[in-house]
Amino acid sequence: MAGAEGISELAMSLAWHRGLLPGPFLTTDGKRVEIVHRGVWSHGFGPDFTDAMILFDGRDLRTGAVEMHLNGRGWNEHGHQRDPRYSSVILHVVLDGADVSARTLDGAILPTVALPPDAIARLPEVGIGPESWTRFGGEACAPELAASNPARLRDAIWSLGDRRLAARAARIEARLTTEPAAEALWSELLDGLGFSANRVPMRALAALVPIGVLDATLAARPAGGRLDLARALLFGAAGYLPFTPSEAALAGFSTRDTSTIEALWQEAGGPWTDLTLSPTAWTRTRARPANHPAARLAVAAAIAAAAQERGGLLACITAPLREGADPARLLVSLAAPPASPGIGADRAGDMVSSSLIPFALAFAEATGDHALSESASRAWEMLPAPASNTITRRALAQVAGNRTLGPLGGRGMQGLIHLDMTLCAARRCFECPIAHRVLAEDAQTS
Repeated sequence: MAGAEGISELAMSLAWHRGLLPGPFLTTDGKRVEIVHRGVWSHGFGPDFTDAMILFDGRDLRTGAVEMHLNGRGWNEHGHQRDPRYSSVILHVVLDGADVSARTLDGAILPTVALPPDAIARLPEVGIGPESWTRFGGEACAPELAASNPARLRDAIWSLGDRRLAARAARIEARLTTEPAAEALWSELLDGLGFSANRVPMRALAALVPIGVLDATLAARPAGGRLDLARALLFGAAGYLPFTPSEAALAGFSTRDTSTIEALWQEAGGPWTDLTLSPTAWTRTRARPANHPAARLAVAAAIAAAAQERGGLLACITAPLREGADPARLLVSLAAPPASPGIGADRAGDMVSSSLIPFALAFAEATGDHALSESASRAWEMLPAPASNTITRRALAQVAGNRTLGPLGGRGMQGLIHLDMTLCAARRCFECPIAHRVLAEDAQTS
């Protein structure tokens, strides 16, 4: 629906999303409006933006939705006054403020901002009618472009992988302002070992048995006994002791191993006796033997013990990465049997992409370590692709249908995950680089 001078509601939403309408504004009844957070673009699933934060008259901070129309009549013409989904709207934004009479379902008068001329001048030239977007979100979005120019789609998918990496690195960098780097790395590694089913208890275990405490405790023991002690402290704090025969077998422990581990827990586990995780915290059912938490805890103990022998976890991980070593091979070697059941190349690659490289980039940024940053970036671009999974297969089919795109590597697999979880699931087609490349290609060939 186009308004004055061809402006559309899509252009208004795009400008709001991009921060081109920062305010402050005045409502039609003279209240000052400041945008604290513009919210999340819903792309037509209910109000235009959800979870926005708006400050009225410098003292009344409200959280809710924002709805946009070309004119003040749009609210009633679209039936929002009778729709409970729009009861969360706290601000109505229009181009033409005439005939404003917006009320929510409960009869409350809705504050309305009519955009001033200087704000209207900042609205982007979308250049694409809303009808162009109806082609996306169906069975496949870009099969023709996949056939004619797959390199353009690979670039788009890699850029999405980079977005996912940047978001993870930013989250870790924020943690580095409040906790030691080694603890953040330990937490990320255990998170990676937990898969989706056991990430929460793995992170809780990392907090319960900090790597600094574990390192110091292991250092006080002869080298030959450190692995068993690491096993005792992690399995004991995790609530797994005494072992059941089946879980000892899943961890790869012999009868002698279990006796040693349980005795060491009785000897050294005093600080954690009343703090252990509940056995029910762990998801143990319907897991392949290699993915069972007992097997993963054995891997964590092996990594901790091996890292202690190599100068501590932080140095053990960052020094080889800085020198250009393959981080996935490093993880596989640290957890190699007989110290633990080990981890495969795919799981190691997943941990590298989701934990090690984001951590390395965050740590490099926090410390000004340019060599580490460059090495981590190179490792990111060279990551081999892991085996596909339900998410990556679904995302690839959504992009290309039955066409092939060529090698995407681990970076591309992360891009497909980001595409599926962040854009496709939420139907955020207006923000999708795949859709934009398709429309750009159409414009060049028309």
